[in-house]
Amino acid sequence: MTSPAASILPTPGRQRSWWLREALASEGDPAPAPALADEIDADVAIIGGGYTGMWAAYFLAERAPEMRIVLLEQDICGGGPSGRNGGFVHGWWENLPDLAGRYGDRAALEIARKADEVVDGIGDWCAQHGVDAWYEKAGYLRINAFPRQPRDWDGTIARLRGLGVEDQLTPMTAEEVQRVCASPVFGDGLWMPSAASIQPARLARGMRRVLLGRGVRIYEGSRVRSLRVRDGRVKLATDGGLVSSDHAVLAINAWASGWPGFRSRVLAWGSYMVITEPIPARLAELGWDGGELLSDSRFTISYFRTTPDGRIAFGGGVGAAGYGGRIGSTFTHDRRAVARVVANFRHLLPMLADVRLEDAWGGPIDITGHRFPEIGSTHGGRVHFAHGFAGNGAGPSRLAGRILATLVDGGEPALSALPFVGRRQPILPPEPLRFIGARMIREALIREDDALDAGRHPSWLLRLIARLPRLFGYRLGH
Repeated sequence: MTSPAASILPTPGRQRSWWLREALASEGDPAPAPALADEIDADVAIIGGGYTGMWAAYFLAERAPEMRIVLLEQDICGGGPSGRNGGFVHGWWENLPDLAGRYGDRAALEIARKADEVVDGIGDWCAQHGVDAWYEKAGYLRINAFPRQPRDWDGTIARLRGLGVEDQLTPMTAEEVQRVCASPVFGDGLWMPSAASIQPARLARGMRRVLLGRGVRIYEGSRVRSLRVRDGRVKLATDGGLVSSDHAVLAINAWASGWPGFRSRVLAWGSYMVITEPIPARLAELGWDGGELLSDSRFTISYFRTTPDGRIAFGGGVGAAGYGGRIGSTFTHDRRAVARVVANFRHLLPMLADVRLEDAWGGPIDITGHRFPEIGSTHGGRVHFAHGFAGNGAGPSRLAGRILATLVDGGEPALSALPFVGRRQPILPPEPLRFIGARMIREALIREDDALDAGRHPSWLLRLIARLPRLFGYRLGH
């Protein structure tokens, strides 16, 4: 008998997410932009046609319409994480205690407020440019769905209260949670009002359209094979051409795990999603018809949201780590990861166990040792980079793009002065220790969560392994 996970697993040639296929269909399935096939000059060359790269291009073009901007994408714009994520747009309020411990209270508040601006900023941008990205600012609810799971937000709430921003995260009782979505396994929760949902691929494709309209030259199917800086110019070689520019921007997400100079600080990790058939009447019965974003509170988080036609998109970072920076089928065809996403869906929403799942997809996300983005410059200030969003990039990538644009043109110096800009993330262990350690810790985290979910106490060995990263200064475990 074929398992539910196997029956919806993507097959070779269908790695596109449901989001991206829907967005492309809404455009009439356009042909990709031509690949680079010549030697050209530019003021700025951007590698990566996802949110980060396209936001950088947008802010540069906004400030200097005459600037010669070239964008190189190995696939199509939106073909990577920007076209397959959960569409959760929020900032870093939950990270505030960690930011305060690292940079101090005042700086942490400044960072969190700048990140929070992206929520309204993306909605305003979509309205300004006529991009129908299904934007809906309806808030985000984290749920305590398992009695023995440690509720980790009490300290966060207390810290925000001490900093005078307690309105950004509000505790909810189990009764209040049930009014948002009536699941028998949901307990109390934590409400973040400043959060919005989007159709992620529609945003990416809308950005592509706007950039083309502003004169940005986009070359798709143009993988950059080498980067050199010579005589004050950056040289980017693809299979078919060469770009010479004054500045280059690297916005390559998980592919930074295989890029020289970054591979020691970036880990690629698999993340998977499934999507249901439309069930608007069932959602209305549950009270979940307001567009709220939901997630559980486990470390191996499950996140879920609805769509305008009444589907549920449900995902989790349950895939495996990559080896040596290689991005391959591990991130798109992991049957075990898909099966776990399906099991989590049916556990958290048991009243919907009979609902048909129409599709599944997966891909890598980029994680640094502190689970926080790394943004800065190298090669004498000629090459600028941003990566390490740890699954929360739909919103913060807009801030990262503004910072990258400023590193190029100096347009918003207050952004480049934020204390995390230019701060390198911790060095990760070398291979094969990194791969072995990541697999071991992932397995321990999953088993620890499973034990707590079942009402059992995890063994001391599981708890120790799950906490090993913290002992070495990383934020990759509990």
